[in-house]
Amino acid sequence: MAENKANENEEIVMNDIDLGKVAELKNERMPRRFQRRRQGPNIPDYIDWKDVDFLRRFIPERGKIMPRRISQVSARDQRRLAKAIKRARSMALIPFVTD
Repeated sequence: MAENKANENEEIVMNDIDLGKVAELKNERMPRRFQRRRQGPNIPDYIDWKDVDFLRRFIPERGKIMPRRISQVSARDQRRLAKAIKRARSMALIPFVTD
C-alpha cells in the first residue's frame, strides 16, 4: 500500500510537470497579438438631416443604412444617423432604394 501511494504521488507530480510543459510550448507557439482600435468617423453633436453629402457616407450603393460594425460609429451616433437618414428619405432628399 505504501508503494501505491508513492506511485500515485509521483504520477501527480509528473502530470503537473507535463501540464507545465504543454503550457510553455503553447505560449511559445502562439505569441500575443494586440488589435489596434481603428478611429471611427468624426460625428458632430447635431446631425443635420439636410446635409445629404454627410449622410451619403453612411449609405452604400444599395441605399441601405450601413451597419455599426462596418461604419465604426458608437451606438448613440448610429441611432442619430439612422434617424437623420430616415428623415432625409421622407423629405425625398435621399432615395429609399437605388435601381
